[in-house]
Amino acid sequence: MNSIDKLRAKHPTIYFLADLLLNIFIVVLLVYTVRTYLISPFQVYGPSMCDTLNNINTNCQDGFGEYLIVNKAMYYPFFGHRFGAPQRGDIIVFRPPHNEKDFYIKRIIGLPGETVKIQDGKVYVFNKEHENGWELPEDYLNDTNRGQTFPMPTQGATTYDVPKDTYFVLGDNRKKSSDSRTCFKGLSLRDCDDKNNHFLPINLIEGKAWVVLWPFNKLRLLQNPAYQANQ
Repeated sequence: MNSIDKLRAKHPTIYFLADLLLNIFIVVLLVYTVRTYLISPFQVYGPSMCDTLNNINTNCQDGFGEYLIVNKAMYYPFFGHRFGAPQRGDIIVFRPPHNEKDFYIKRIIGLPGETVKIQDGKVYVFNKEHENGWELPEDYLNDTNRGQTFPMPTQGATTYDVPKDTYFVLGDNRKKSSDSRTCFKGLSLRDCDDKNNHFLPINLIEGKAWVVLWPFNKLRLLQNPAYQANQ
């Protein structure tokens, strides 16, 4: 009989409690690891991504709505290496630069080194492949938002040069989204006194919105738009 068997026979209560605590520790460690590095749940709040998200029973939710699974492993820097970089069209969950206690959910529009221009309600992207710019085909926008992307009040055509390791993001509900246009702080022009505040650093991205779990009738995999293949 080994020492463990002797302990179990001589002190069954102590053995039971020790075994229980060990199993609880293992479960907690596994849950922490999964939620921190692999996947985690997220509940969408507000109307900024309607109709793509939080449009339940044809109504855009102003409060809490759909439950998602966020893929955190996709972008996580394991030992300094990421499995994949954020791509245009990805719907991401992130901490806004001005308040890292909150979580936002938006869509990536501009990549590092690109220029994004908003003009006449449309979005244009300039990069090495399209030096003269190309209009972003945004089929995911509903009829209310299609052709209705505008910068902050009092500004006309606005150009955003996306720095290294940052992204330009927008909500799909362009009329009700606090995003890169407004430095994630609302709709007031005074909140964007620094041009660098328009951009989201990669280290603040928590992960990619992956699967909608609830409501059950909205269960679906979130896929990138078709323009990914044409950029």
